[in-house]
Order: sequence, then C-alpha cells, then structure tokens
Amino acid sequence: MKIPSLNPEVGSMVRVYGSHVNDLNDFYLYSSWSHHKLLQLDQQLAEAYSQSSSYNIYLFLFKINIISFIDRSSTTASEEFNIGDYCAYQSENEVWYRGLIRERDSNGNAIVFKIDYGDVQHIPIRLLRPLEEWMFEVPRLAIHCSLADLVKPINDWSSEVISQFGSQLTKSFLYGKFINYNKSTDILSVEIKEKESNISFNKVFEPYQKEQSTFPMNDKLVYKHIPMVKLDPNTSYKIHLLYCINPSHFYVYLRKKSKHIISCKTNCKKLENVFHQYHHQWSIKQLL
Repeated sequence: MKIPSLNPEVGSMVRVYGSHVNDLNDFYLYSSWSHHKLLQLDQQLAEAYSQSSSYNIYLFLFKINIISFIDRSSTTASEEFNIGDYCAYQSENEVWYRGLIRERDSNGNAIVFKIDYGDVQHIPIRLLRPLEEWMFEVPRLAIHCSLADLVKPINDWSSEVISQFGSQLTKSFLYGKFINYNKSTDILSVEIKEKESNISFNKVFEPYQKEQSTFPMNDKLVYKHIPMVKLDPNTSYKIHLLYCINPSHFYVYLRKKSKHIISCKTNCKKLENVFHQYHHQWSIKQLL
C-alpha cells in the first residue's frame, strides 16, 4: 500500500508554510490544510503508539546507552522492514513520525525519509514500528516543491543562497501559486510571495542562478558541423542536465547515451595527455 502525495491543484494560490529545504529546486511546503492536519496527526500517532509500554521502556534504555536486552517480538518486527517500507518511529523529543525506509546498513540502522516533513534521519531498525492501517489514508503532508523557472546551476546553489532561501520561508503570511506538476519527479513548481508583495522569491533568487551559470558562448558554428540529435516530440526521454545557462537555454543528454558520453570524455582525456606530452617534448627541443 502506497501513501499518496498531497498535490494542490495547478494554478491555485494558497497560504504556505516552510518545511525542510535541500535547495531552491528541492524543498517542502505545507498548505494551511496540511499544516493544521500535521498538528492533528502528531497527536494521533502519539495516542496510537502510547499503548506500547515495552517500547517506551526500550527507548529509555536506548537513550542512556545501556541496552542489553531486546524484546523478541520487537526483534522479529524490525527484521521485517525492507527498503521501500513505511514505518513509524519516536524521536528523542518524543514526537512520532511516519517514515519511508530508503536504505539499510549492516549495523542495524536505516535511513528513514520523514514523509510529513521532507528530511531524513538515521534510525536503529529495532526502534521502527509498522504503520497502522488508518495511517495510510492520510496523504504525505509535506508538499515537494521547486521554485518555478529556476534551474539548478551545474555547480549547484551555494550554501549561502540555500540558507538565505530557508530564512525567507520562515516569514509569516507567505502565499504560493502552483505553476506546474512534474509527474515523473512528483514535484510541484511554485511561485512564492509575501502577502501584498509584488516581487516573488523566484525573482529575488534569479540573479544568483545567472551569476553561477552564465558564460559567453556561440554554439551556432558547432551545430553547423556537428548536428544535434533529433528527438520525437511525442516521446518521453530520461535525461541528465549537462549545463544550464538560463531557464530557456540549457543542455542535457539522454541517459541511455551516458556510456557514449563517458567513452567520449575518456578519449578526450587521452588526447589531452598526448597533446601535453608532445608539447612538453617540443618545448625541450626548442630550449636545446
């Protein structure tokens, strides 16, 4: 059973609240409804799992690092968790979270994605609990977003820009207009503004994108001698961003051609080494 994402209607504008931020193209928001629902869910999860007294005792022992006994039923339950499974766990601040297991390691830990918040945590598998049936009916409350019309530069957003954007999301009375939904990535592109402001966050951070990704280039001559591959406009392709100049001028290559790209880079590197070798020998001859 899969827990669906909460996707507001494209074109709608709602009040939003900031959650976890990875960068300007990968962050999470709450709508007014999901923000209110999150407070309810926290209480409902706490009530549902508070009946497990053995778990509370185990968590106490874990916190003071003297665990020497694992309840047989807990061990059996934890061994049933696999990558891609949903789970619940209680943090050190005694808040319960719904999660999705992304990875497991040989030390008995799991990387758990908090579906209602957007961040990940490393959790001992023995502390995970299965979700109850009703918990699958509540959609993922954190809305996965990207700032509309901003493409991540090839050298990524700087930590300073990401931090500045995160600070902007803590402001009161933010409104988001959802521009487009990407089904393959499950991400909504959004335009965010403060109440009664005419300037969106998208416009505020647009110069940072251009500063990091713009360089002078005239590629008409290249295309004249090396034609580009023509693609079927009615076919979907898996692509990888190669270089971004601006939202309307960027380069990608097909993932199925990645082996050719790697081979080409390898051959170019060999030619570069040969060139440097002969150039070095030529320089020595000139000195002699």
